Amino acid sequence: MKVLVISGFLGAGKTTFIKNLSMKTGKQFAILENEYGAVGIDADLLKDAGMKNIWEMSSGCICCSKKGDFAASILTIANTIDPEFLIIEPSGVGKLSKVLSHIKKVEYERISILSPLTIVDGESIDKYRYEFGEIYDDQILSAGQVIISKLENSPSDVVQRAVENIRNINPNVDIVSNHYLTMGDDWWEDILLKLHDGTKLVEPKDEEDESGFDSLALEDVSISNPSRFILLLEDIIRGCYGNIIRAKGSLALKGDVGLRFDLADTKYSVITDDDVSSSNIVFIGKDIAKDRLKKIFIKKKRYKVVKNT
Repeated sequence: MKVLVISGFLGAGKTTFIKNLSMKTGKQFAILENEYGAVGIDADLLKDAGMKNIWEMSSGCICCSKKGDFAASILTIANTIDPEFLIIEPSGVGKLSKVLSHIKKVEYERISILSPLTIVDGESIDKYRYEFGEIYDDQILSAGQVIISKLENSPSDVVQRAVENIRNINPNVDIVSNHYLTMGDDWWEDILLKLHDGTKLVEPKDEEDESGFDSLALEDVSISNPSRFILLLEDIIRGCYGNIIRAKGSLALKGDVGLRFDLADTKYSVITDDDVSSSNIVFIGKDIAKDRLKKIFIKKKRYKVVKNT
């Protein structure tokens, strides 16, 4: 799981940026949203944009009062949902350095931290630096890249002054002064490849071999009822989930009853088996719709919105 922190002071445009990052890269994200108040407004906006895998932590800041719950939430997401990417959107009034420090405490071989981003409202740099000083500067000092927002219609001298203000805080940070929607595809993709230490990931093709075939293996899955599962198999052989040429596995159902299934090309078989004790499945093919299949089989764990109060 790769963790990307998208920071920024209140009203900088973090939530809008996350929606555009998903659209530009074609990636689905798990999102850990920290609302300082008790009502998750930003989470609702993300859900309206089609993002359902959202964890909410409200009524506190993950850099201080909620730091214990925050670290536990990251490990829970990694060990149960295990998404490719987890985006963390901290409260706009928290210190980015502390958020990163808490993540590093739970970093291990399955959790890597990407270079953090800070969105800066170019119109409010002077105001917020004066009013919030250390907290505001920390978000720029701890960022791997600063993206200036809300100056797309401003004259070049105003944009340059914003760049200089940021440079005065952090002389070495990468700054994007053009509106991010004008950036090329490589820039968007690099956001999901650059690690916090400056090195760059080599994007592997997940479980893909030289033949070009791909696979998806899922453990401890669940399905609501056998009839729905049969409909799913019908959709698979019709190509609704990619070009899946082979699938097999077992499903433990309620009442000490289980199913074993086998699918090859356009044919499948399903039999009941009282000895089934685990639910594991594998799909083999090309262009497999992995996110959609995961949503079906691990929906209860993956897409439940959790509110920590």
